[in-house]
Amino acid sequence: MQKINHLLNDNDDQPNDSFSHLVTQANKHLSLQQFWQEAVPTIIGQSSFASNLNNGILVVFAHHNGVAAKIKLTSASLLTQLQNLQKTNAEYKPYKVTGISVKVQVKSQQKQATTSQRTLSVGAATTLRELADDLGDSALATKLKKIADNA
Repeated sequence: MQKINHLLNDNDDQPNDSFSHLVTQANKHLSLQQFWQEAVPTIIGQSSFASNLNNGILVVFAHHNGVAAKIKLTSASLLTQLQNLQKTNAEYKPYKVTGISVKVQVKSQQKQATTSQRTLSVGAATTLRELADDLGDSALATKLKKIADNA
């Protein structure tokens, strides 16, 4: 991050305030996400992320409804864990969490391409064998015969 900051600020004689503000916000968000990840079980942490903290309410987005339900059911114990972590770790002192708000944000999944087994018709296999016979003794003829035999 320092290299990027140095590169962007090297072109101007005055520092880039908007970029440094963006870097500060990104670091705060990463720290909040790390705070959430350390307090919750691994499975919940992998399927959710902390978005922001406003007026003591931590907004968490879950990847699907099951995780959101689990967070809502265990919100009291999660809140206690977050508060204990905030008290014990000096890095998380600014995060005063008094409540958890859970929202579902479905993670889009790529569709799997369906592949079907390709087969040759009897007529196509016969044509391939005839072509292989016309070619004589060659590598291509051997491959064509093999394809026709597998049909």
